[in-house]
Amino acid sequence: MSILKKIIILFLVISHVSWAINIPDLGEYSDQFISPYQEKMIAREILYQVHSSPDVIQDEEVNDYLNFLGDKLASHSDNPQKDFTFFVLKDDSINAFAMLGGLIGVHTGLFMSATNESEVASVLGHEIAHVTQKHLQRVLAKQDRDKYKSIFLLALGLLAARSNPQAASGAIMASQAMNVQNFLDYTREHEQEADRIGIEILYKAGYNVGSAIDFFNTLQKGSRFAYSAPSYLRTHPITSDRISDISNRLKDYPYRYINNNNYFHFIRGKIRALYSDSSSIKVFKKNIENKTYVNLQGEQYALALAYLKENQFIEAEKIYQLLKNEHNPLIDNLHVSLLIENKKIGEAKAELEKLMIKHPFYRAFVYRLAEVNLILGNFKEAQENIQNYIFKYRSDPNLYKLMAKAYKGLGRDLEYHENMGEYFYYQFNLKEAIIQFGLAKKVKSNDFYAQSRVEARLKQLQNEQLLIQEGRKQ
Repeated sequence: MSILKKIIILFLVISHVSWAINIPDLGEYSDQFISPYQEKMIAREILYQVHSSPDVIQDEEVNDYLNFLGDKLASHSDNPQKDFTFFVLKDDSINAFAMLGGLIGVHTGLFMSATNESEVASVLGHEIAHVTQKHLQRVLAKQDRDKYKSIFLLALGLLAARSNPQAASGAIMASQAMNVQNFLDYTREHEQEADRIGIEILYKAGYNVGSAIDFFNTLQKGSRFAYSAPSYLRTHPITSDRISDISNRLKDYPYRYINNNNYFHFIRGKIRALYSDSSSIKVFKKNIENKTYVNLQGEQYALALAYLKENQFIEAEKIYQLLKNEHNPLIDNLHVSLLIENKKIGEAKAELEKLMIKHPFYRAFVYRLAEVNLILGNFKEAQENIQNYIFKYRSDPNLYKLMAKAYKGLGRDLEYHENMGEYFYYQFNLKEAIIQFGLAKKVKSNDFYAQSRVEARLKQLQNEQLLIQEGRKQ
């Protein structure tokens, strides 16, 4: 079991014991069983682990792609105002899971097994439906109200179990309540509803709804030759009745041909090259030689990244030359990486400045230009450039960390600690954020405005901490 999954179980079981003990008799409504505030706190703590865990991929290109795809689908749900957060776990098993607070996790194995974007979208649409229909809350609300206190910890442990069925045993030991698998069985009645709504979301978002059944068939076919079924089949059981129901629903939708661009295949290639334990240079070369690939350019890109990862820059450069006419920012970023690795920092800066005109809000280029300026000692330029993007990406912790480095180079300690404070805050580490703002407050400065700004922000964070502490006592 991964570190993150263990931490999620421990947090859900231990940190919210007081909530389980003090749950009043609120009736049958799912929204009353877990209040919006409690749901927000659960999501906040999980997001803290998401940002700090080595099991979660911290790659702006992968994350921006997944969140763009997820937000596009969510905008076509019956609750488009709902906030969602999508993240990728480094795990080759095929799985995806939804949790309280609109959090949806996707395993790298899902990307690796999918052959096109519509298949990934079909899974995300299904998970979005689980959230918008409040299936977890509905399961809890339907339980015998006298058993609320005894099952509450188990219900929270179910969040971790959805990401890894093996986590169920930990939840059983912690809660000493009913069997988690029985709980999972109970939630299966909602799978049909999630299928129906997920297909509607998929169609409205412009995807091929047939991909839903195609992906299930792929999973089932693969499971025939595996020791055990894919995780997604265990947490989202595919029965013959369910497949029949999906097939019947698909008849109501016209066939739609989707001309998939290479961006999905490049993202898939990046995940396979950098975040999978089962791929290697040898595997990619063999696939290309035998033409056993889903997409040639995607396979070549994966090979180039694998070469880059192993510091084989000459070989990576050869592959880049084959792909440079793709007009894709992922390929442009590969070129920048090669320039940096070959110590051509000035050329990398010039290239990034051109790319920023072409793709002004591509986050990877924002980061890379800042990093290059920091290497060159252009601290003021880095600070000014980052500031422009903080107005657009106000909750991006990485921008604040880069800003802190720029201020450190400028010798401005107050602003350094201030931005490190914002970095930790947007990583949901409120305790460390308060420490950093406390350090910023102690810095002697003639800038009255900066001191006032820091003091006001510190007070705001301290008040937020008090509210959270009080909320956990309720």
